[in-house]
Amino acid sequence: MNYNTSEQGQIPSLLCEQVSTTLFEGWLWDMFKEYVRKIRRTASTGAPEVSVMKEQYQKIFFDSSIKILVEEKVGMIVVFNDLETRTTAELKELMTETQLLTYLARCYGRGKFKINLYHGMTFVATHNFKVLDESLAEGWREIVKKAKELEKKDQRWGN
Repeated sequence: MNYNTSEQGQIPSLLCEQVSTTLFEGWLWDMFKEYVRKIRRTASTGAPEVSVMKEQYQKIFFDSSIKILVEEKVGMIVVFNDLETRTTAELKELMTETQLLTYLARCYGRGKFKINLYHGMTFVATHNFKVLDESLAEGWREIVKKAKELEKKDQRWGN
């Protein structure tokens, strides 16, 4: 779903009403808070009020995205493999940590996941999540394997 924002980049009022109960809570808001503090802080005024942070968050929400990565141990080295990228607008159903962990378990199985948050092209924050249910397979391994095979094919043909 594509949401158009106003000239100021704020969330449209109808959508704002729909997500207002979840927009300022959960793992995504926690990741944004430090970034919003940094971009709004000045030497003369210090850290902004929470209301100012929320206003800034609304302005940048739809210009942001996340990347989901999974940790893979290769010998003594830890590698983080890309699984997917989503805009923050696509996260409406994943705003609580429980919803996110359920999604990760269903789509990728057991594993250690890293979520990187970006505002445009700027890295904002990272947060780690673990799905430790031993009854789940590590479904992400097949996804990573296929991605690596495709990458090798592209390199072999000079693409």
